[in-house]
Amino acid sequence: MAAELELRWLKTDKVRGAAKRFAKFCKEDVKEQSEKEDFDIDKYEDAVKLVLQKLDDSISVEELFHAD
Repeated sequence: MAAELELRWLKTDKVRGAAKRFAKFCKEDVKEQSEKEDFDIDKYEDAVKLVLQKLDDSISVEELFHAD
């Protein structure tokens, strides 16, 4: 599924606590959401990144989004 591939950057081992639970939720939720006709993966990804930054300020943006 293309949407799942779009979230391949989302590494749950790079976050902790509520941020980790949210990241795991998003990895599962994207599967269901991507089946909807009006789903926009870019908006979804932007929202995920914003929430993760707010939930886990202890990690840098670069570490979170450019991890391999």
